[in-house]
Formats: sequence, structure tokens, C-alpha cells
Amino acid sequence: MFRTSLLIACAAATAEAFAPGAASLRTSAAPRAAIARGPMMQQKGAGTTTKLTKLTPALFTQLDKDRNGTIDLEELRQAAGVLADSDLARVFAKADKDGSGDIDYAEYERLMNLERFGDEQGGNTAVRFALDSGLLKAGSVLEDNIMVGNKGFDPAGFAKDQDKLNEYREAELKHGRLAMLAAVGWPVSEYLQPILAKQYGAPDLLAAGEKAPSLLNGGFDRINPLFFIGTLAFTAAVENFGLKGGFADREPGDLGFDPLNLYYGSTEDVKYGYRLKEVNNGRLAMVAITYYAFTEFFTGTNTLEESGKVFAPFITGQPGSL
Repeated sequence: MFRTSLLIACAAATAEAFAPGAASLRTSAAPRAAIARGPMMQQKGAGTTTKLTKLTPALFTQLDKDRNGTIDLEELRQAAGVLADSDLARVFAKADKDGSGDIDYAEYERLMNLERFGDEQGGNTAVRFALDSGLLKAGSVLEDNIMVGNKGFDPAGFAKDQDKLNEYREAELKHGRLAMLAAVGWPVSEYLQPILAKQYGAPDLLAAGEKAPSLLNGGFDRINPLFFIGTLAFTAAVENFGLKGGFADREPGDLGFDPLNLYYGSTEDVKYGYRLKEVNNGRLAMVAITYYAFTEFFTGTNTLEESGKVFAPFITGQPGSL
């Protein structure tokens, strides 16, 4: 019981710190931009007084008048009534990392972090910790990168440049999505397969010990080869589609699939949150299915039995299985 709970806790902590990728395409090879703590925007007040406006996600939506997902200098000045002075231009230039002439939400998020944590953190406390801990080399493409989920974890220096980083992020998202499906499908299959097999008189396709088929558990010989052929064909088609055109016009992992318009119909701050949730949940799911596989291999029991030992004390008040 204690061993299982400890492994789950370690898995969650590992997922939070893991992975070098992220969904934004923009970065800068220049050193961190120096910006004063609290890059507030000055607004006209009554008479000759001014007031400071705190940067918030809602403010970004307010400033983005044309709803194109970015704010430019004129939108900033007109929508917020900001005084047209050198301070405004300086703050805008610091935020516009790619020099595109506008600020997208990832750049704005960095600006909010600078305001919250101070310039010495460079807009990303996790990256600063990684640099101080030796988990990231100074000068890495991750050092000052406005990427969703950027934790600065790249001790081996695999991310050589932005193009390579985009490839890693695309791979991470694909594996994370599959892992999220598997994290649910693994225990569900172990629960439903024996029931369905008995109900319809079909063969039990689980590996020995009622465990899900895997490289460690075995059991692949019980599955129809046509399933694997179909899976490979589908995967090849998705890969072929995804590799066309590179990342010039899309973010890594963005296949344009949103039939309910949940993502594309949202504001930029909500989109940013969705991307961050997908990255974090995908990382946790990859750790989870790895845990499933090795736990079943070394203990000889399936995931349902192991989870029963974990949750039984909370349900029955007694240690053991459900």
C-alpha cells in the first residue's frame, strides 16, 4: 500500500518537472530582456493624475479589439488610454520578443510573470530553477522561450534550436494523447474484457493474470493481426498529414481538429490554459502507463488489484482489496 502510494506521488511530481517541449513557435536567441519589476500600464486619470493598471488575462481580451489573438501598440494605446510616452514603447518592445510588431498571449503571459515574480526570474521561475540546478545549460533555446509548459528540463541539451524543439513538442503531444487514452483504456480493458467475453462467449484476450497485453505482460499473440495493420496504417496517415508544411503556419500538435469549437471559439487566455492542461496531463499519463506496465510485471497483479489496494482504505477503512 505505502509503496504504491509513494510511486504514484513520485509519478505526479516527475510529470510536473518533465519534458522540454511547448506549443508556441516563437523564441529569441538574445539574452533575457531587462524589464522593471511590475511592468504596469499608465492610464489617464482625473485631471493630471495617473493610475496603474495591473496586467491580467481579462485585460488582454479587452485590448485585443480586432480579436486576432494579438495586441499591437495602437490597440494598447487606444483601448487602455495609455499615455503615449517612451515607457509604453519600452514595455511593448520588451514584450514583443519576436519583433513581429504585436504581442500574442504567450508573450503577454511572460510579461505578467515578469510583473508577478520580478525581472530576475525572467518570466519563468521553473526555468530559473532548472538553470540554478544544472538541469538546463545557459544559452539553451529553452532559457528564454515563451512556450506553454516550458519547465527548462533538458540536462542533456537535446533541444539544439527552435526547429528541433518543435519536433520534440510534436512528438511529446502525440505520445501524451495516446498515453491519456491508454491510462483510461488499460484498467477499463482489464475490467470489461472478462465480462464481455463471458457475456458473448468470446475468447478472453487479456494476458495471463487478467492483465492488459503489453511487451512485458505478453498476450499480443491473442490479438488479430489485422488490428495492428489497421493501427499502423492510421498512424502513418496521421504522420504524413502532420509532417506536411512543417511548423511555419501551425503550432506543433495542432491538427485543426475541434468539431465542437471548444478551443478555437475561446479567448486567448482560455486557449493558453487548454494547451497547458494538455501538456501536463499528457506528461502525467505517460508516467502513469509506464507505472502500469512495470507494476504489473514485477508484482504479477493487474492494475485493478493494485488500485484496489490503494483506494480500499478510503472506501472500507481497512487495508486490502476492494
